[in-house]
Amino acid sequence: MIEATATAMARAFHDYLGKAQRGQTVLIRLRGKPVARLVPDSGFMPASKAADIFRGYKATKLDKEAADAVEDQIRKLDREFDNALAH
Repeated sequence: MIEATATAMARAFHDYLGKAQRGQTVLIRLRGKPVARLVPDSGFMPASKAADIFRGYKATKLDKEAADAVEDQIRKLDREFDNALAH
């Protein structure tokens, strides 16, 4: 993962977009704090796979907790959907 300030991103968006197209993730910082990520489009994938990728080896504890929470919510939605079909 590479990092960029919001100012650098604004000045050279096309360059950072090219990096994302080539598979790199860009962490964007504003006043030194992380505020967003520009990530490569990976198309549709199952929630569990997306969560596993998000939990990647460079993920922070907060990233891992967010991935767990998202995966739990998706499982809940899947169960609700399956239960609705059963009735």
